[in-house]
Amino acid sequence: MDYKHDFVIVGGGLAGLVVAARLTEDPNTSVLVLEAGEDHTTDPRVRTPALWPSLLGSGEFDWNYRTVPQEGLYGKIVPLSQGKFLGGSSAINGQAFVANSKAAMDARAQFGSPGWDWQSMAPYFKKIPYPLTAISRRQRALTAGLHQ
Repeated sequence: MDYKHDFVIVGGGLAGLVVAARLTEDPNTSVLVLEAGEDHTTDPRVRTPALWPSLLGSGEFDWNYRTVPQEGLYGKIVPLSQGKFLGGSSAINGQAFVANSKAAMDARAQFGSPGWDWQSMAPYFKKIPYPLTAISRRQRALTAGLHQ
């Protein structure tokens, strides 16, 4: 078989899948996403936020990376969980999402990452689907109108 693609993305984690989705908005663009792990998106342990700890440390869902012994922790070796299936590490985080504050994002831009300030990123935050239907006035105020 002879396959030809315009783009090959290595890694089916959040970033890789978002890039693939954006690239394929052009119907003439062919994208191949390579993922080392399997597709576990229908597994109840992945789909149920409260079960996310059961995914950590399993060779099926987690790469099981470990640090070298940490001097400041009396030689302790610390696990570094990284998702090993479609969705990547974002699929083993209990569906948690915390946006940075405006001040933190503006500081990031000021100290060397132009384009990552609040104003530049706000249109992209607005694209994130928020599953909550009822959001308090205080939450709306804190997120500066991201919920529409």
